Formats: sequence, C-alpha cells, structure tokens
Amino acid sequence: MSSKTENIPQSGKAQDHTYLEIWKIEQEHSRTRWTVTTFFLSVSFAILGISFQETTNPPSTSGLSFSDIQRITGLLIFWFGFIIFVQFNRYTNFLRNQLRTMEKQKLVDFTIQLDADKFMYSKVKAAFSAKWLLFYFGLIYTVIVALVAILK
Repeated sequence: MSSKTENIPQSGKAQDHTYLEIWKIEQEHSRTRWTVTTFFLSVSFAILGISFQETTNPPSTSGLSFSDIQRITGLLIFWFGFIIFVQFNRYTNFLRNQLRTMEKQKLVDFTIQLDADKFMYSKVKAAFSAKWLLFYFGLIYTVIVALVAILK
C-alpha cells in the first residue's frame, strides 16, 4: 500500500498517523463536495442559459412559458446542489473539529487546522464562507428568475 503519509518520519507522537488519515479523508471529502456542487451548479446555469434562447414555445395553460419553466427548473437544481453542499459541509466540519480537538489536546505535533483557522478568519469574516456566498448568490439568482418571469 503506497500512501503519501508513509513517507513522514515516525518520530512524532503516536496519534500523528491517525491525524493524517483523518486529514486525508477530509481532503478527499472536500474534493468530492466541490465536484458534486460544481456539477449541479453547472447544470443549473446551462438550463438558465438555454431558457433565454429564442424558440417557439408551446402554449401554456398554467400562465408560465416554457422558458419560465426552464428557469424555475434551473433554479430548483441550484438549490438542490446547495442543499447537497450543506450536507457535505456538515461532515467536513465534523472531521475538521476532530483535527482541531487533537491539536488542542496536543495529541499530535501538527497545528494545521488551528493555523488555517487563524489565517482564514483573520482576513475574512465567517459571513463570507463558501456556504454563505453560495446562499447569497442563490438568493440573487432566485430574485432574477422571479423578476424575469414577472417583467416579461
């Protein structure tokens, strides 16, 4: 079994290996979270873009045009992607809290997560985390879709 953590000297504390394994899981989980989120956001925006193409729309009995239905579908896909992001993010936060606990209790020689927290939150407030930025963007997206439907 070939792992990047096998090359780290074994002179550290006993929990260093466990810490690094949790860290690797968290990194892979974060990568998956962004891959899945990017997929849904891309589909959402593609549908939104297609909705603005000039086509002959079939008559609608609900008062919504085919383009409106496309935009609403794109919007729903965006919010579905956001909800999945939040669910993935909850597990990521759990893993990061495990790492912080190990660091605070001095069970490991590392302070990667604590140092990352100091760096990230010294520059930008928590209101600008990826979760909140996606949420704010989703609100703007929702307002735009509603305005386009109302003002057409």
